[in-house]
Amino acid sequence: MTQDVRDLLHAAAGLYRDDPRASALLHDCLNRLEQPMRVAFTGAPAAGKTTLAAALGEWPTRALRDLVLLDDPGPGDDVPDATVRLVRHLEPDELAAAHPPGGSAFARQSAVNSVLVLSRADEVGAGRIDALLTAKQLARRAWREDPLCTGFLGVIAVAGQLAYGGRSLRDDEFDLLAAFAAVPREELERHVLSVDSFTDPAFPGPIPVETRRSLVVRFGMFGVRLALTLIRTGCDDRVKLSAELVRRSGLGELRDTLAGCFVARSEALKARTAVIRLETLLAAQPRPGGDRLVSRVERFAAAAHDFRELRLIADIRGGRTALSGEPAEEAVRLLGAQGTAPADRLGLEPDADPDEIYDAGLDALRRWRHEAERPDRPHAERAAAHVVVRSAEGLLSLFA
Repeated sequence: MTQDVRDLLHAAAGLYRDDPRASALLHDCLNRLEQPMRVAFTGAPAAGKTTLAAALGEWPTRALRDLVLLDDPGPGDDVPDATVRLVRHLEPDELAAAHPPGGSAFARQSAVNSVLVLSRADEVGAGRIDALLTAKQLARRAWREDPLCTGFLGVIAVAGQLAYGGRSLRDDEFDLLAAFAAVPREELERHVLSVDSFTDPAFPGPIPVETRRSLVVRFGMFGVRLALTLIRTGCDDRVKLSAELVRRSGLGELRDTLAGCFVARSEALKARTAVIRLETLLAAQPRPGGDRLVSRVERFAAAAHDFRELRLIADIRGGRTALSGEPAEEAVRLLGAQGTAPADRLGLEPDADPDEIYDAGLDALRRWRHEAERPDRPHAERAAAHVVVRSAEGLLSLFA
């Protein structure tokens, strides 16, 4: 795919060789194909974009090390290859605003580069201790049932402030929280109901107001209450508490989604960005002979199977297909949801013998061809099976 896009860009560079601005754009597109993938965090003010990006960008994980995270780039800034769109509520107006403009036919067809994040999940249900669980249930339901969520590769609930606070928890902060947790619950309970009660000068004990206020700034009132509960129930050192706060925040699910949907498809998504920029140029500045390039772009779009895979993965996981149970699990694996290497697609060990990989791939191809050709299945189900068949064929073509 990347080489096809390079060829398109080189052909366009010849067409626009006398236009310095167009030439610079095409040169940038070519350079971007060799650079790390760019992921933008966007959303309304106070949605927590900077906090969430910081929580991920300081995470020493191989899964995300090849991403460049952009904090809400403007129209004239760097063009992202994928987007994490943050909303504070799963309300129709916010969801509608989270959808990007339609763009070209190829942009709409390949619109598989966005994840939606309910970014202040700890605020759900008035910040009760079970707020994160409730938020995750709401996010899953919205992805399955709300038509405004169908364009996203996932809808994930994350408490961004909690995630960042947990990631960067210091020893002195743990000591403070542990000191609070040691106070009998009945004495402390009414003082942790709100920010005002927690920072009231009448708060019991010698810890200054500013110190208490700094904990609220770092973790939020929900995070403080959760940390106290976790310390009382076994998180008795900084490392344990940090790990549990991050786990409960939903940051791990977001990281895994970015790794599976974006990192594993970075070459395809960078190619998509380049083609959309080329399409825009061809439409804005038509040239004699440009129609041939437009036709080549259309042929590229028709053959871009990676985007069909990503769309079907999202539809299966979002419950928008008839596939369920083991067939659905096998389908998303063959489509590359757990890695795009042949062994990953087939659920085999990374060092599996090539003959074993080929035999497993051939078996999968036969079964899914049967599903794709069954006359008793609805058209949509057979169409989904055809996408899986194409993935299995591509897998076996590596052994030709």
